[in-house]
Amino acid sequence: MKLDGEKRKGRVTAERVALFVDGGNMFYAQMNNGWFIDWEKAYRYFGSRKKVSGAFFFTAYPLAAEVEKISRYHAFRKALIYSGYNVIDKEVKVLPDKLKGNMDVEIAFRLLTEIDRYDELVFFGGDSDFVVVFNHLKNLGKKILCVGRPDMTSLEIRNIATAFHDLNDLKGYLVMRERRCGNGNRQGRTA
Repeated sequence: MKLDGEKRKGRVTAERVALFVDGGNMFYAQMNNGWFIDWEKAYRYFGSRKKVSGAFFFTAYPLAAEVEKISRYHAFRKALIYSGYNVIDKEVKVLPDKLKGNMDVEIAFRLLTEIDRYDELVFFGGDSDFVVVFNHLKNLGKKILCVGRPDMTSLEIRNIATAFHDLNDLKGYLVMRERRCGNGNRQGRTA
């Protein structure tokens, strides 16, 4: 039986790590990079030497009327859950000039309500809206590892984080080798 965080070499430390993914931010980072993240690999990579105490993927899903997009989203959501993520989602809102699927409040809320379950936070994103929450977490002794694209990650977040990892430096560990379509879709735009 494999334990969360088991690695080829070495033992799992007692330190607990939690993964938080800003799905909207990471969708655009992947599109700009031209490659897609295999979220199961990300879970294993960041949990390889620590105990994964939680993994959360925040995203907005397409409008119900968009049947094909909804079908792809459900397959993607199912793959995330199977890979160990808790998916926190809501339907996009239709505004006069755009669709909006902001999940910042949900992310901040979960960062704080799960605070006793992790020692280290791996945050996939880079929105400066999280500066206040990250300052609070750091003051409580939490380590914050931010993963994103340098040009899409605010300087304030990079300054607060214990460490920053450029997503492209992790490509060899996280890249999805095959992008499936239809019911086997593992990656898809949701908003």
